[in-house]
Amino acid sequence: MGPPAELEDAAPPRFAQGVGLAFAAIGTAGYLSGATWLGLTATGLALAAAFLNAAFDYCLGCEVYLLLRRGQDRLRPAGQ
Repeated sequence: MGPPAELEDAAPPRFAQGVGLAFAAIGTAGYLSGATWLGLTATGLALAAAFLNAAFDYCLGCEVYLLLRRGQDRLRPAGQ
């Protein structure tokens, strides 16, 4: 078995991991500061995204990355 013929772009999964890290940091900050509602909300959202990825192979962060890229392309003037 040789190396793969095609490699997927690493940017969407890397973005999704960064979003997951941000939610973990926000949740931790919420718990540590006494804002339990913030910790629970951030943790719940992160777990929901992880469930989608594990159960349905649907990377929510990757899809958000692609939507943001498409939005950038639409905002950019033609010819640039």
